[in-house]
Amino acid sequence: MFAVGHRSRATLSHQAGAGSPSVHLPGGSIRTSMVLLIAVLLLFGMAVAVWPSEVLAEPSYYKIAGADRYQTAIQISQNGYGPGVEAVVIATGENYPDALSAAPLAAAYGGPVLLTRSATLNEATRAEIERLQPVKIYVVGLPSPVIGEISAAFPELDAVGGIIPLVGADRYDTARLVAEEVRGRLGEVTGVVMVPGDSFPDALAVAPLAAFKGWPILLTPRGGPVPAATQEALVSLAVTNGLVVGTYVEVGVPGFTFTRVVGKDRYDTSARLAELATAEGMDSASLGVTVGDNFPDALAAGPYLAQAGGILLLVQSKGVPAAAASWLLDKGDSIQSLEFIGLAPTVAAQVKLLVSTPDLPDGFAFSTVSSGAGGPEVVWLEQKLAALTYRPGPIDGVFDHRTRQAVLAFQKWEGLTRDGVVGPTVWSRLLTAASPSPSRGGAGTWVEINKAKQVLLYIEGGTVTRTLAVSTGNPSVGITTPSGTFNITRKSNQWDGPRYKPLYLRSWGVLAIHGYPSVPVYPASHGCVRVPVWDMDELFPLVPVGGAIHIY
Repeated sequence: MFAVGHRSRATLSHQAGAGSPSVHLPGGSIRTSMVLLIAVLLLFGMAVAVWPSEVLAEPSYYKIAGADRYQTAIQISQNGYGPGVEAVVIATGENYPDALSAAPLAAAYGGPVLLTRSATLNEATRAEIERLQPVKIYVVGLPSPVIGEISAAFPELDAVGGIIPLVGADRYDTARLVAEEVRGRLGEVTGVVMVPGDSFPDALAVAPLAAFKGWPILLTPRGGPVPAATQEALVSLAVTNGLVVGTYVEVGVPGFTFTRVVGKDRYDTSARLAELATAEGMDSASLGVTVGDNFPDALAAGPYLAQAGGILLLVQSKGVPAAAASWLLDKGDSIQSLEFIGLAPTVAAQVKLLVSTPDLPDGFAFSTVSSGAGGPEVVWLEQKLAALTYRPGPIDGVFDHRTRQAVLAFQKWEGLTRDGVVGPTVWSRLLTAASPSPSRGGAGTWVEINKAKQVLLYIEGGTVTRTLAVSTGNPSVGITTPSGTFNITRKSNQWDGPRYKPLYLRSWGVLAIHGYPSVPVYPASHGCVRVPVWDMDELFPLVPVGGAIHIY
């Protein structure tokens, strides 16, 4: 589905981003140029021609996903840092508040963020610290027993004051202590970032930008007021400007000006921050994607991505939300390196599609669609189904009865739940599916009925060109459709009793492939093979008298 690789961040070049859409924010605006993707509704033949030959040059794909949150942080560290780093920052992986402010401090020292359990030092994390051989270990928010374990594990550092606990009275005070250490390392800071400390997504999304710029991350309750510890840090750091992300809280510090970034939800905020990051000198050529509905995998990503000016984008654990999809569609041709951090393969495949396929309509996202839906997802769905030989009807972006039957045919062939709904599982399978294949080879034209899958295959020259949903015989109401090889004995271009445009398979009794108003997802006929009436209109002239029918 995508290449798995590892690389050192030091090998990546840093270039200022360009071609970014405008971001208008309360408290300030950032104007950059916008490249609009034009959604084109393609006819079936054009869809087949476009998919998948006309694709953009794909970026390099990398997967970072450990067995758990601690191993994922270790993988990030091993990908990005070698022995002899000046410092590592270690925080708990069981809760998020204390670790939210860690990224700028780790980046200031050129080191990683590592995670451990709250009650004891994680053994694999200890081994990674040994590999890195840091000069300092900053311990953020961990309790005294764990600090004691770290001191005992690294006695040489402890003896020279190289183990530095940063544990405040609460999460806001801890962030203040971390901010002071960032200023101490850099000499001065030119800005700060203020984010909610009672949730994690906004802090995770802004962490690479904060780490890249050397801006400490301070915390506030989302609904305010700004805590005394945070106000004290703003005064002590002597900064006059910054970012306020994910909250409308009033800062309340005289002379402090800021740009506020608040989206419709965490994913919209993340996309806006990604846009802002390009204006601040970061580069969409290097992109990390992780989930925004859980915190552990992203905690260590901030300083790692910041090394090369890389941008972080949040998606859902089960799919790509609309805001992220729009950003990926807009930036797809600029992305050169893409890292999936703790991302499920199905979601990684969706991201890969969005950045590598030029014919996706503007506004495309992987929302669940079913009967009555419309819009960009349905346009691409119809194109993809048609390219795979299913028959959704006109490529018009309308999820009608024909589209639903094509989806059902796809679900039947792929062994998925037969409900006609296109959700995460169906989207994922569509990204990697191949066209159905016949059960036998040879030249010429024939029809196959697969009773287990409840589909009809129309084959020309050994290649399936149509895959239709059918319903075969049910013995509870008639007979089971017999298996074997048959030839069409006669055909009628009209209704013949309850059978629409029947293709009769034998000269005695009644056994036919015919159109019918109702084609359930299970065997329901009296013995014939039911086909949707619109599909029968197209199939009828293709199958001659004498044509071969293979039923199995």
